[in-house]
Amino acid sequence: MNTNTQITTGMLIVAAAGGLATAGSLELDRAYASDLRADADTRSVLNESNLSNLDVSVGIRFNYAFNSRDGAALGDNDTTIGFGFTEAQVAIEGDVTENMHARISFDFGVNDSDPFVGQGTAVLEDAFVDWAVNDSFSLRVGQFVPAYSAEASTSEFNMMNAYRSATHEILATPAWTQGVEARFGGDTWGLVVGFNDGPATPSLAFNSGLEFDYSFNARIDFFGDSNKARFEDQTSWRGSENGWRVGAGFMYTAFGDTNPSSTDDSDTIWYTVDGAFEGDGWAVRAAFYGASRSFDNGGNRDYDNYGFEIGASVFMSDQWEAFVRWDTLILDDGVAGGPQVAAGGDDVQNFIALGANYYFVPESHAAKFTLEVGVALDETNDIIASNSNTGSVGSGVGSFIGNSGFLKDAAGENGQLMISGTMQWLF
Repeated sequence: MNTNTQITTGMLIVAAAGGLATAGSLELDRAYASDLRADADTRSVLNESNLSNLDVSVGIRFNYAFNSRDGAALGDNDTTIGFGFTEAQVAIEGDVTENMHARISFDFGVNDSDPFVGQGTAVLEDAFVDWAVNDSFSLRVGQFVPAYSAEASTSEFNMMNAYRSATHEILATPAWTQGVEARFGGDTWGLVVGFNDGPATPSLAFNSGLEFDYSFNARIDFFGDSNKARFEDQTSWRGSENGWRVGAGFMYTAFGDTNPSSTDDSDTIWYTVDGAFEGDGWAVRAAFYGASRSFDNGGNRDYDNYGFEIGASVFMSDQWEAFVRWDTLILDDGVAGGPQVAAGGDDVQNFIALGANYYFVPESHAAKFTLEVGVALDETNDIIASNSNTGSVGSGVGSFIGNSGFLKDAAGENGQLMISGTMQWLF
C-alpha cells in the first residue's frame, strides 16, 4: 500500500470514527434531553399538585385610636391619636404530603413579639409543619406560638375585642418560639406537650443571648362535645347549641446555665386555668394567670405575679354583637432587688373594656368593624418593665403595655381612656 493510499485509508478511518462518535454523542444528548424533559414534567406535575392545595390568605386590622392621659409635661401630650395597622398578615399554607401540612406567615403591622420594633417590615411569625402521625397524634416542628393560654392560641382575627387584655399581655402571651410539640387528642379532649427555646424568641440563632437555656410547655383541654372547632374564636353565633371548654396551661424556662451563660441564673414558671361557655348567640369566658420567678444567687428578688380576666358577649341582631371585659393584674410589691411595681405604687391594676362588633357578613369574621372603649382604673406607670414575664412593658411615658391599646401614665396619674375603631378584612 503506497503512501497516498495509506493516508486516504487513515482519513476514512478517522472520519468514520468521528461520525460514530458524533452519532453516539447525539444519541447521548437526546437521552439526556429526554431525561431532563421527564424530570421537568415530573416537577411540573408536582408543582401543579402542590398549587392545587396551596392556600394564600391575607388578614388586615386597621384602626384609628384615641388615648387620653393626665399629667404630661409638654403641650397636649395627654392626647395621643392616629391611624395604624394592628395586623397586616400574609400567610401561605398547604399539604407537603398527604399527612404533612405546612404554614408560613409574615406580619407587616405591629410586631406582636415586641411592639417597639418591626413595624411596617415583614416579620416572620409562623413557620412550621404539622405531621399527622395517626388520627390521635401529631407533631408540630418549627416556629409557632406554644400551646399555653387559650387567649394566646386564638388568632387576632377571631378575638372578641379590638385588643387583648393588659393582664394577658404582661403575664400570659408567650409569643413565638422555635421548637417541637407533640399533640394528642380525642373527640372531647386535647393535650399538647412541647420543648422549645422559651417565650418571645422568634427567628433567633441557637446561640443567641436572648434565648433561654430551654423551655417546656404543656396544655390540656376538655370539651363538652366533639365540636371543638367552635372555640377557635371568642364569639358564639345565633342559633348555636350550648357548649363548654375548660383548660390549663403550664410553661417552665431556665436561663443562664448554658452558653451564653450568666452569673444570675433564674427559673420561671407560668401557669393558667381558663374556660368558656357558649350559648345561642352569647358567650362568657374567664382565665386566671400566674407567673413566678426565682434567682439562684439569692437576694430579695423572687416574685409571684397573678392576674385574671372575665369577658362576655351577646348578639343584639344577626350582625351586631356587644361585649364587655374586665381584667386585673396583681403585682408582687415585696420584691426589693427586682421590683414588679413602683415603690409606693398600685400593686393592683384594673382595666375595663366594652364595645361592639359589626359583622358585614353574618357568621363570618371576613369583614368586621369593632368599636372599643377602654379605661385603666389605676396608675399604669407603676407597672415596672420586666423581661421575666412573657409580655412586653415599655419604660417611659407613652410606651405600650404589650398590644393592649393602653400606654404608661405620667407618674401620679390614673384614669387613662382609650377609644378605638378597628376595621378587619380577610381574603
